[in-house]
Amino acid sequence: MSFGTADQPLAVVDVCALVYDRDCWAAYLGRLGADAPAYLRVFAAAFCRYFSVSAADYLDSLDEHGPAAAVAKLVASVPERVDVASHLAEMETQGVVHEVAHGWPGRLSDGDTINDRVAALADASGGRIQAWAGVSLRDPDEAAAEIRRCQRAGVRGVCAAPFLDGVDAADPARDRIFSVAEELGLPFWIHTGNHFVADRPLDLFDWRHLDRIAGRHPDLTVVAGHGGWPWVRELVTVMRRHRRVYLEFSSHRPRHLGRPGAGWEPLLLYGRGPVRDRVMFGSCTWVQPVPVSVLAREVAELGLGAEVTSDWLAGNAARLLGLPQLVPAQPVRSA
Repeated sequence: MSFGTADQPLAVVDVCALVYDRDCWAAYLGRLGADAPAYLRVFAAAFCRYFSVSAADYLDSLDEHGPAAAVAKLVASVPERVDVASHLAEMETQGVVHEVAHGWPGRLSDGDTINDRVAALADASGGRIQAWAGVSLRDPDEAAAEIRRCQRAGVRGVCAAPFLDGVDAADPARDRIFSVAEELGLPFWIHTGNHFVADRPLDLFDWRHLDRIAGRHPDLTVVAGHGGWPWVRELVTVMRRHRRVYLEFSSHRPRHLGRPGAGWEPLLLYGRGPVRDRVMFGSCTWVQPVPVSVLAREVAELGLGAEVTSDWLAGNAARLLGLPQLVPAQPVRSA
């Protein structure tokens, strides 16, 4: 693994990627429009950059015709199927040596599921991509059954977003969902921290809920998606209490993490020491307006040192995902 040069990207394991075809993007964005409509406006600029759509046209569609029309405008030019070869080539260009592709709950118009499409992508990737199944927490029996079904199809992890489901994920009534993942040895990525659904509590899922779940499921690996901001200090404390709790900071621009008052000071401090081995990189694909290689370089510029930077970008995720060949055998040189 190379630490990179000005002409060579840093090696990255991206643990939060969305790699969808047109139908899957429409379903993903459609659910945001139905359960969290504010996201279509808060992230309008990011969506328009990612999908190469005029912001003015998009906002006109949203204002005049509603979420469905705005989503249709965003996905109109997305290919009907993911070109796996082109995607793998882009991963190589950006330094992404392995990718965790997140699924999403729900069935498509042809009867297929997003989880199935993502699993097929992973299967066609030659081991460069692995799929994690997206589940809704609203129906524990349905979620548990979907986790088992997807695991049999080769899926390697689970992901969920409590703020979209509008439920208390730490309610013991939902323990079955986490117990199944624990039993099958599947890591569980869960959206943690800030969200923009104003009619649901901001702390619908935060460090407190994560602490309870980790305590009741000691053999479950939990990944705190998006870093738990603005409760970073408390989340780091939870990580120190529970050895199977990880953190990834996708959706937050790395260059902002070191700014005074940004709230990431506890991670920059303890992420060099007690929890260094459980901090991971994620892109969240559409959120940031720059390539993954740029985000990785911004992590390197945080002043963490070469070894810590390498762990955050790739080494920790490689160890978690069972990819020892991606872990550097010796310290890498600094940027």
